[in-house]
Amino acid sequence: MKDEKSTRRHGDRETRGLEPELSLIGFELTDCEVKLNALSVKYLRAVHRTALELAIPNRFGLEAGGFWLTNEQIEQLRRLPDYYPPGEAEAVAQTVEAYLKAQLKDLYAATIQEVSTI
Repeated sequence: MKDEKSTRRHGDRETRGLEPELSLIGFELTDCEVKLNALSVKYLRAVHRTALELAIPNRFGLEAGGFWLTNEQIEQLRRLPDYYPPGEAEAVAQTVEAYLKAQLKDLYAATIQEVSTI
């Protein structure tokens, strides 16, 4: 009997226990629409400014250009709520996660589209 949790089907191929071939090492900051509740919206400017300060310009060369956040900078951005009073920290954390989700939305959509064509 096959363990369905550890077996994946890719077209006509079956793979067992393989690690994903794709892992996120960073992404370029882009214009995006961030969906927030009324309490969190006031922290968006601070989150965006912090992301820009943490970002590495031209991280993957001049041809790629842009301001890039790598896993290390993403983790630093997620620590931003630690610098706010306890009453505001949760709203800042929600803003950070909403910002990251909005930034990565196009990446996830492209990845899902690519995987679905395999």
